[in-house]
Order: sequence, then C-alpha cells, then structure tokens
Amino acid sequence: MVGGTAVVEAAQSYFYTIIVGIVILLIGFALGVIAKKLVHRILREIELNKTLSKVGITHNMESWISSLVSFLIYLITIVFFLNQLGITSIVLYLIVGGILMLVILTFLVGLKDVIPNFFAWIILQKKGKVQEGKRIEIREISGVIEKVGFLETEIRTDNDDLLYVPNTLFLKSKLKVKH
Repeated sequence: MVGGTAVVEAAQSYFYTIIVGIVILLIGFALGVIAKKLVHRILREIELNKTLSKVGITHNMESWISSLVSFLIYLITIVFFLNQLGITSIVLYLIVGGILMLVILTFLVGLKDVIPNFFAWIILQKKGKVQEGKRIEIREISGVIEKVGFLETEIRTDNDDLLYVPNTLFLKSKLKVKH
C-alpha cells in the first residue's frame, strides 16, 4: 500500500499546484481590471487627453495607457501562473521581452516627430522671433503668424490659406521676420 499513498500524495500535490495557479490567475486578472479603472480615473482627473490635444495628440491616451497597464498586469499574472505550474522557461521570458520591446519601440516611433517639434517650440519661445501677428517668410511660405503651438505654427498666407508649419522648420531654414 506504500505505492498507493505515493500516488495519492502526488495527486494532492498536483491538485494543490493547480488550485494555487488558478488563485493566482483570478487575483491577477482582478488586479488588472481594478488597475485599469484606477489608472483611467486618475488620468481623466488630470485631464491628460485635454492636455495632449493642445500639443496635437488627439488619440484617447487615457484609455490607451490604462489598457496598457492592465495588459502588463495580465502578462505578469500569466508568467506567475506558468511558473506555479512549473512551465516557465527561457522561451517564455524571450517572448515577454520581445513583446515589451515592441511596445516600447512603437511608442518611441510615435514620438519621433513630437519631441523635436516640442523642443523647437521651446527654442522659438526663448528667441522670441516667431510670435503671433508678425509677418514671416520661410522657404516658399509667406504670411502672418496666427498661432504658435507646441508642435506647429499656423500661418495665414496672402491667399487667405491657413498653413500648419512644423516648428522644426523654423530652426532648419532661413527665416525673415517683419513687424
């Protein structure tokens, strides 16, 4: 009967491992849902979308960031679950690392135009040459500055067209400012 008790103990051990794994999944998914709602509420309170719309980012970043936080919690939960079952391996860590790298690279590529234009706006503000109401000539563009934004400047041409010029263009090109 010694062999029978070993089988029962092994079955109990596997059962315990599976139950703990299921508890880990339930707690992790619940934390993911709670974190998503909490992060979304915090970002809505600080009016992130409204602030970002002023700099030209019109995507619903509050929802996007809160979803990203919940997905990261789900991913970590799945890793803990697989680790509890003894299935975690170097391949899983490579897949997780690849996914995180893809998310980071996608975010950085999305910012490739935003960051230089924002820094150009800061430089333009310090120099004080590009201001609303001034007449300007830059490359083939000639007109009156209507608005200087964080990422772009609105110029009203002589033909009454409204052009949106990236702020980096003012640093890269020769500029004539008339009062």
